[in-house]
Amino acid sequence: MTTGLQAAARRLALGVRAGGGRTGPAIVWMRVEVDAVRITHPVGVEVDLEPDFFDAKSALLDLLPVPSAGRPLVVELVVHESGRFELAFSSALESESRVVLDDEFRFPGHPLPGMALPAAARHTGEPTDPAVLAEISALFQEFVARYQEIKGRPPALRPGYSEREIAAAEAELGARLPEDLRALYRMTRDDAAETGLLGRYSPYPLDHVVEYHQPGSLGWNDGPFDDAVVFESEPPDTIKRLSRNDWWITFATDFAMNNLAVDLDPAEHGRPGQIFEYGRDVHGPPDYYAESVTEVLTGVVEALREGDYEDEDPESDYLQTCTGLGGAGFDERVHHDFGNRDPAEIAELDGDAQLISINDAVDLDLAALTPLRNLRELRINRAKLVVPALSGLPALESVSIEAERIDLHALADQPTIWDLKLTGAAERLDVAVLRTLPVLTRLDLSEVEVEDVAPIADLPGLRVLVLNAAQWADLRRMGLRPPNLAAAERVGTGSLRETADWAEWLTGNPVPLNTTSGTTR
Repeated sequence: MTTGLQAAARRLALGVRAGGGRTGPAIVWMRVEVDAVRITHPVGVEVDLEPDFFDAKSALLDLLPVPSAGRPLVVELVVHESGRFELAFSSALESESRVVLDDEFRFPGHPLPGMALPAAARHTGEPTDPAVLAEISALFQEFVARYQEIKGRPPALRPGYSEREIAAAEAELGARLPEDLRALYRMTRDDAAETGLLGRYSPYPLDHVVEYHQPGSLGWNDGPFDDAVVFESEPPDTIKRLSRNDWWITFATDFAMNNLAVDLDPAEHGRPGQIFEYGRDVHGPPDYYAESVTEVLTGVVEALREGDYEDEDPESDYLQTCTGLGGAGFDERVHHDFGNRDPAEIAELDGDAQLISINDAVDLDLAALTPLRNLRELRINRAKLVVPALSGLPALESVSIEAERIDLHALADQPTIWDLKLTGAAERLDVAVLRTLPVLTRLDLSEVEVEDVAPIADLPGLRVLVLNAAQWADLRRMGLRPPNLAAAERVGTGSLRETADWAEWLTGNPVPLNTTSGTTR
């Protein structure tokens, strides 16, 4: 008897073909989240998806369990040349090749929600400081007057909030906003018309500020398989080197996927109430913007006083001022194509570099990079020989080496590396030296061969491990299961059934796998 799920799977299978003239089954994987679906297929397997596939996909997903927040539904469809198909799905896996064992795990610099509220940001319900309110009111009124002189009409700004309304929003946020931001919200609710009140940014209405605080702004690359190194913002020790913070509160936007946030929890040399920008055009960490809302508004008014603005369309509400605020952006300082150049010359390029890539080198002794005291991430691509003598780099956290020969013993006792990936080695590697890396947290050996996998299971600090199917099989055969893993990946997965079997062994818990099958003929 044909079930609704089987019929939906059959319709989906009719939209799948093996591509590139390839014989053998067509395999499609889907990772279904609450608000997104990612479609992939195995490496080396080309798949053509007919237009009907996507309509059928929507119908199928309506019959599958709804994924929960933070936990996807993983679906696999295999379509054989004979027309036979198998559909499998599970909500216990992270993807077709990954499993997460500890949802609460985070890498360094990636804190979970629940951070302590700074005492200065405690919600009191008191009215806005009268002196600050007077200062912001004067700046606001001058902005309105100068805008009207330029445009011939007042800016389209809605009247501000009452003290009671601001206090109610703060109660939901769990913190008191800086006095000058409170004062700005007394003046206006937002700048939806983009009049230029805060330069190229416009304040959000308070209900949006509350809605976007979950808690905290940002929260990027917090997963166990993400590029997770957190870089230092400029100037140093001003913004905390974190991926997220409960007390970073987004309050303004440029309506182009960039935002301003007010920082209630600054670093040692920062100031409560300082402003930073983040978003689509901000590459790297948050970009320090101004010391306060007062400085931003003052910069706008001073620009208008000096005629430093552009009014390209007098009929538009938009008015662009040149305040000079904000940083120059984060320069990743990724240096390409050094070849066999002396690494000492690379080190002379910029002592403040935090991320460097070195490509196509022949003989590379990394001890010469010692002057790069702020280097946090190092990527070596397509080298011949690498000697990773890195103990002189006190900030280094992440290293990726792709080389034909890797003198792994030179890596011994490196005290700060928590992320290591090795690829491309032509010879088997002796990984016993990894026992000497005291903070090694994530390891990827999936693209090298090792002399003995046993030392991998003897790394007590290891939380994320990426191996290929053969390496995992070797560990399993020896009865060695890494004891403290928070997440793992099995590269070269053949099927969801194989992944589920591996995950059951790894976790010691059953992995429910639902299946249905049939034929398209």
